[in-house]
Amino acid sequence: MKPNPLRPAPPSPARIPTSPWKYLVRVARAQTARVALGFLSLSVSGSAWVLLPWVISRVIDEVVIAGTTEPLLPWTILLVVTAIASSWIFTLGYRFLFMAESHSRVRTVHELTDHLNTAGTGVSGAVSPGEMVNLSTEDAHKTGSFIFQLGFGWMGVVMLVVGTAVLWGTHPALGVTAAAGTFVIGFLVGPLLSRLQRHQIAYRSSVATLTSQAADVVGGLRVLRGIGGEDRFSERYRRASTDLREAGYTVAASDSWIQGLRTSLPLALIAGTTWVGARLALAGTITVGELSAAFGMTALLAQHAGGLIGLAQAFIAARVSSRRLTAFFKTASEIDASGTEREPGGELRDTDTGLAIEPGRLTVIVSAENEPAAAALERLARHRDSGALWGGTPMSEVDLEVLRERILLLREDYLFAQSLGATLRVDPEAALRAIEVACAGDVHSSLGSSLDGEITNGGRNLSGGQRQRLRLARAVAADAETLLAIEPTSAVDAHTESLVAERVAAERAGRTTAVATTSPLWLARADRVAWMVDGKIRATGTHAELSTEREYRSLTSRQEPR
Repeated sequence: MKPNPLRPAPPSPARIPTSPWKYLVRVARAQTARVALGFLSLSVSGSAWVLLPWVISRVIDEVVIAGTTEPLLPWTILLVVTAIASSWIFTLGYRFLFMAESHSRVRTVHELTDHLNTAGTGVSGAVSPGEMVNLSTEDAHKTGSFIFQLGFGWMGVVMLVVGTAVLWGTHPALGVTAAAGTFVIGFLVGPLLSRLQRHQIAYRSSVATLTSQAADVVGGLRVLRGIGGEDRFSERYRRASTDLREAGYTVAASDSWIQGLRTSLPLALIAGTTWVGARLALAGTITVGELSAAFGMTALLAQHAGGLIGLAQAFIAARVSSRRLTAFFKTASEIDASGTEREPGGELRDTDTGLAIEPGRLTVIVSAENEPAAAALERLARHRDSGALWGGTPMSEVDLEVLRERILLLREDYLFAQSLGATLRVDPEAALRAIEVACAGDVHSSLGSSLDGEITNGGRNLSGGQRQRLRLARAVAADAETLLAIEPTSAVDAHTESLVAERVAAERAGRTTAVATTSPLWLARADRVAWMVDGKIRATGTHAELSTEREYRSLTSRQEPR
């Protein structure tokens, strides 16, 4: 079976948790090696940072105060080793965690893309275009950053434990002051963090809404001009912007308190510990060097106590984002993919309408209303579940990947921002052939007569007719066993449409092709015509045979070229 270049390789099924907590754990576990090395490096670095003031205190007491240089060399060596460990190993840990964050963000974007390909239309209505943009940018960033922040949170915990132990060894009062101060910081900031989470959820929802509306602006609203639609949209966007601004103020108010406490409380902890240490030094309970060590350690602990608050903030943001991501991953395809039949063949039959597509022939479906014919082709391509048959085999029993490879449905498919060659996804010779068949030579020439010419997002640098013919060229290039097309030439002039119908019929001779249209230019080249009335096939035959019916003749002659 020839692979369809328009059909990407199926993603391997990923078991993604539906719980935000479990999802964050999964994100971290996927980078276990890097996270473990990062944690180990930062643990060593954090311990060295805390012990650095203690080493300096030994130099003060045993060298400066004692007035001897005998212990200077060993303490100097230990001081250098500690300084190197606190800086160089910190850089190593930083690098490991940054790589873990970057790989996590890329993996999230890949999984979003894979799930979107798998869920297909199941995402429609459940996730807006603006929300999809935020999921792949802001939310992927925040869940990945959580790994990075988690490493520094762990470093803060290690420093707190080591520092408290050393201070306790110096004097229990110093250890109690440092530990209690850190606890108070968490106790005071905790309630504010819960408020921040609620406000961030509301703010995040407003951002998604506004991004969706911005996507509408980029998409263009020219059709609404002249009937007041543009003014109405502007007013709606203005209201949404105002709501977002107010939500941003609310988040900023909570965040400002947290940032203020993050700066001031550690300073208060330093002052408190220094006061206790000074009293002990005056009483002769501790030495001057130990007082210096207490001040230095407390400054480091206070700095990283503020870092723990930053970790809590990052965790709140990551949890809000993971909730959004897991909600997206809960969406599922509307089509049952449990079929296993891999060798179906024969006639395609839509049981709802009675439409039958004979293999190896060009069939044109004629209907006064486009929707019933389009829906029938969608069922035959299994873009929606139904009782459709493929040579007597129910479509639901056919392996979905096999079906997608062999049957291609052409409708108003999206054109992504990429080169012309990348859009057609075949070798240059086949690409130019497909362009010729679809009469899309003007598309090629308008892009510099090069397959490297860039198509903008949605094909906005092309006219409506050019976009339609480019979609047809892409379908022709795919060379699918069965091509089902819905009004593939509705936006082109009669002369071009005649050439397209002639060339497509010749190019796909011997292969199954079905076109839903009332154009006599297609009907004249059809091997078989299926006439649909009120959603049911009334008659089949050649165009000449069916033209004896007045109603059919009236329907198809309206587009007869003059």
